[in-house]
Amino acid sequence: MKIFVVATRNQDKPAEEFAPLMDPEADYALKLYKEGFVREIYSRTDGKGALIVVEAENEEEAKNKLSNLPLAKAGLLSFDTYGTTAYRGIIRGIE
Repeated sequence: MKIFVVATRNQDKPAEEFAPLMDPEADYALKLYKEGFVREIYSRTDGKGALIVVEAENEEEAKNKLSNLPLAKAGLLSFDTYGTTAYRGIIRGIE
């Protein structure tokens, strides 16, 4: 299942807490990309996190994998996940 993820930085924490974890965060995200779990990842233009498209069996699996990101482990990043299905207009046009 394709799952859309809105990752949001903890706005109550100072930038100094994020800085030492940014390289490990990028390394772990790249690992998840190479595994095929992360399909797309984008920085949010508001600077408050990222938008991620992942492939998982369900939202619970997605949240479990994402919880291992260094920023998430440190309580600096939270996630909202949205499972998806094909848009019915597309399905109708294909059948």
